[in-house]
Amino acid sequence: MPAPDATQLILDAALVEFERHGFRRVALDDVAKRAGVSRTTIYRRFVNRDELVGAVIERENVALFADIAHELKAAGPQSNYYVEAFTLSILRFRRHRVLNQMVIDEPALVMELMHRHYGAAVGRMADALRVIFPPGFADRIGERAVNDLADTILRYAAMALLLPSVEPLQTADDIRAFAVKHFLPSLPAALRTISA
Repeated sequence: MPAPDATQLILDAALVEFERHGFRRVALDDVAKRAGVSRTTIYRRFVNRDELVGAVIERENVALFADIAHELKAAGPQSNYYVEAFTLSILRFRRHRVLNQMVIDEPALVMELMHRHYGAAVGRMADALRVIFPPGFADRIGERAVNDLADTILRYAAMALLLPSVEPLQTADDIRAFAVKHFLPSLPAALRTISA
């Protein structure tokens, strides 16, 4: 098996440092030391710490969305794919130590990164939906409806993760109840009439 390249070593080291110290308090010298590279090597690949933070979050989100799609696909038919995709997205995000800690400690950073990378996140969620839907379903509802659903899931997930709630949103059942009450009625009209 080939050795990881310097970029992967840097991203791995940054993830550990972010988990230990938070996103704003990490020194690039610590990342370089943990990765076994020079600070110059980091700067050859990332313009600044913000770009490194963005790259780590992007990589972790790609893996997270792939895991969500795989888990939902493996679970088989659901009573409502929309509710299950939403619920699992919240639960898996909360289980990710670094991403969840970022939401708790750095909500302003989360909003900043969402503004910068939201289009890519919608694309990842749409790709995950195409994997978990029954064969042919995504084609039947069309690309626009899949993208609208991905956008709606992400908006409601951000709300559930970032904003306080008078309703409990801790367990899978809590999140499903929230999804049925608030999320499902908000779906694009083209999706409300079609069940996966």
